[in-house]
Amino acid sequence: MQNVTPIILSNSVDIKRGGLTKAIFTRANTLVAKYKRVIILTLSFQQNHQEIIEEIYNKGLLSRNVEVHNMFEDLNTDKKYNKKNRITKTGKAKGYTVFKDTKQKEYPSYRYYSNGLYVMYKRFNQDESLQFIDYMSEARHRTKREEYNQQGYVTRISHMDIVKNKPRLHRYFDNKGKCYASVWADPNTGKTGRVNLHGKSPKEFKTMEQLKKYWIENKLKKIKQPVIMTDKRDMDWLALKLKHNNLKRVAVIHNNHFNKPFDNTAEVKENYKVLFDNLDNFDKVVFLTQEQKDDVKRLFGERGNLVVIPHPAKQVNKNEQNMSIDDFNPYKAVTLARYEKQKRLDQSIKAFKIVVENIPSAEYHIYGFGKEEGNLHNLIKDLKLQDNVKLRGYAEDVSAVYKSAACSILTSDYEGFGMVLAESLVNGTPAVTYDSKYGPYDIVRDGIDGYVVAKGDIEELADKVIKIMDSKSLRDDLSKNALEVGKRFSRKDYSNCWLSLLNDI
Repeated sequence: MQNVTPIILSNSVDIKRGGLTKAIFTRANTLVAKYKRVIILTLSFQQNHQEIIEEIYNKGLLSRNVEVHNMFEDLNTDKKYNKKNRITKTGKAKGYTVFKDTKQKEYPSYRYYSNGLYVMYKRFNQDESLQFIDYMSEARHRTKREEYNQQGYVTRISHMDIVKNKPRLHRYFDNKGKCYASVWADPNTGKTGRVNLHGKSPKEFKTMEQLKKYWIENKLKKIKQPVIMTDKRDMDWLALKLKHNNLKRVAVIHNNHFNKPFDNTAEVKENYKVLFDNLDNFDKVVFLTQEQKDDVKRLFGERGNLVVIPHPAKQVNKNEQNMSIDDFNPYKAVTLARYEKQKRLDQSIKAFKIVVENIPSAEYHIYGFGKEEGNLHNLIKDLKLQDNVKLRGYAEDVSAVYKSAACSILTSDYEGFGMVLAESLVNGTPAVTYDSKYGPYDIVRDGIDGYVVAKGDIEELADKVIKIMDSKSLRDDLSKNALEVGKRFSRKDYSNCWLSLLNDI
């Protein structure tokens, strides 16, 4: 069993983690305690990949014994610096009229004019290192973007289609300023096309998919018994095409596989069809809930390679447990979720309007990030909830957030497990959740450690939140029961399930 090498495929990993990245880190950290090598292979370009991985290690999010390899970092074979190519850390530029972009709040950004013409746009990180430069034509069309790492060296130049304002060609550079790869792109769809590798042994690939296959197979050459794990459905086709005499394949399903309304009445999502059409070609297919496994069995029949391994609930010590029961704001609710349509945060905010009408001092803090942030701000303003509902951004200390609240809220249209529910309960915070597929009924025991209400029932959702906030004794009972989730979804059981799976293939 120890000769097996678990390898997790991922597009990227980052500090700001959603549930999928947390799940990958948890599995990697668990397996590295038992196996000589555990590897994460990432396939997307990241401007500051090395700094990101180092920060992930430093924060203890991922064991340093877990190897992380990135395709673009590997293709960049010459990492020596040429200081002549370095851009200094400054927003100033001689000979230009400079205006600050006041709409960009997070990063310092400036527009540069030369003799009345808008010629450049620069964005900087908080440490004043340069993020990118956009170059403009006389007609104010963006012609190219130069991206820089934190050391001040250009890493990628994207050449733009002046009509679509989208990339047509990406060129990737080493620290000496030499292009090691060029990738063509369709400005209409964003999809990549032909790829050229430059240098001593030039190679050409018709598609980015061919390059990914080539790179991964090279990484597998020196590994005797690799087990490739796919956690996103766009990786399944890649796992199926890889060639290796002893390769094993494991697919892990993290999300609902149905189209809207995300239940048994709907068709299967298009991006799941590669997996479901090839169930027998994967050695194991892992579900997070028994309910989802049963739904797939009803659609595609019984198979011996379908298994259930729920996420573990992070254990907390007794001192933390006592704090979670007694040290909280009885009129505060929280949600940790990406600001995405899937999470239906608009419904939780509308429900909280009812809560505030009954408890004027009630607060609702939403932690996360995503493209729906502006819409959520507008909704909060429209409902005149600015004093009660706050968007707090990404939460570093998840346990502290849950411990501060009377309850947590989850209103997702769909989930794969609902890891935030387990995180809430393990910190002694009752959860009020929609009965979305999948996870809520597996995790929350209705009336025991929280409440499960019908999806879309805003009034019932608000009623349960009010009920918890109105009764300290009820909240205390729910909180004490919630702590049992640590036994129901233990780290030990999780570890044993994964070790058994790998021993069985």
